[in-house]
Amino acid sequence: MENSKKKKGVLRLVINKTIGKSETNPEKPKNHIEVSIIIPSYNKYPLNQLTLYALEKQTFDPDKMEVIFINDASTDETRKQLKSYNPPYNFKLIHFEQNQGRAKIRNVGIQAAKGDILIFLDAEMLTKPDFVENHFNYHKSQKNLIVSGAMFCKSVYTCIYPNFKQEQLKEIENITKLNSTLHTRYKNYVRTNPSPYPLIGKNEISNQVYKNLINRVTWFSTIIKEYGENLSGFQFPWMAFLTGNVSIRKELLRQTGGFDEDFVGYGYEDWELGYRLYKVGAKYLVKKNVISYHQEHPIGENNWKQAMKNYNVFIRKHPDIDILFLSLEIARFTDVSTMNKMLSEYKLFISRHPNEFQAFHNNLREILKTSALLLQIDIRHFNVLGAAGFDSNKKEQLLKDINTIKKLKKYPHLTHIIEKVIKSK
Repeated sequence: MENSKKKKGVLRLVINKTIGKSETNPEKPKNHIEVSIIIPSYNKYPLNQLTLYALEKQTFDPDKMEVIFINDASTDETRKQLKSYNPPYNFKLIHFEQNQGRAKIRNVGIQAAKGDILIFLDAEMLTKPDFVENHFNYHKSQKNLIVSGAMFCKSVYTCIYPNFKQEQLKEIENITKLNSTLHTRYKNYVRTNPSPYPLIGKNEISNQVYKNLINRVTWFSTIIKEYGENLSGFQFPWMAFLTGNVSIRKELLRQTGGFDEDFVGYGYEDWELGYRLYKVGAKYLVKKNVISYHQEHPIGENNWKQAMKNYNVFIRKHPDIDILFLSLEIARFTDVSTMNKMLSEYKLFISRHPNEFQAFHNNLREILKTSALLLQIDIRHFNVLGAAGFDSNKKEQLLKDINTIKKLKKYPHLTHIIEKVIKSK
């Protein structure tokens, strides 16, 4: 075991020597790794152990893949339980004794990776046996490809947590009725149990019994239904860069740098990197045959506030209209499909009237920036123009521009949603 210390602070990083089949097969060359799977984890035991078990069943050659598991100062059983873990694939275990956060911890994984193809996978994701092989095959012919299975993600209950809500327990009760063994385990659960209570073990991972515990699919399914696996016509393809399940060539990642460590806490560090990759020409694919299954767990109460703070960091770094338009969907002025049509119309509007409506463009940006700032307070928006500091003259000018644009009969979604924002009280 190797130890290294930073000069500043009390941060201590412990890296376990890579273990697995490569150590026991001296005939293999040292640099044979083709795929590196990067898994950061913070207090996700025993879900993370089930994730690793699923990766043991891959059809991809285990000698050519490695799993880089980064324990970000977890206070649960993770370090203890994985200390002697010896899977059939190459396994590198990295421990931090002080929490580093989502962006920095993934950069550590990138630096440690030997593979040409990187797969980012969350610590609570279950995968089917052909998961790694399918990711790898998509990258054979294209170098600028990003492949995501996160938009097909389904949620499953593999563990009962003591702080699950009553409705979640009811869901689990109903779902487990389809399998007598799982239902018996559910009935044996004691509500006062202070520890997570597993519903499945390694055997159920092997035979994929967890599929009986599906309770919902993600809202991203609406995007796939409308725009397909190639995201044709979708103005926000970088939204597919979700580190729960996404793959990319390491060389492509080097063109933009890794995750921006200015993002602290939960949210948007993945979309920000995805947006940078999109701007340098990355092509996005969302594929069902690289699907993953998210194991449900309690969500932190501060996640929303952290995410909205990070969304505004995203805007500061990229004050582009594409990023600003997101605020309207987050604030529920519109849905994803209408937001996409709005942005398409706006880009068409700019191309046809490049030197006109300057006041309208400026006012729209002010509205969107204000909407983004308000999200740090509340998802519900009231009197957005007032919060943006619009006086009667400015508001009158905006309404005049909207009426003029409406007469062009080319931009119905753009004008309708802006009118909706104006009427917010």
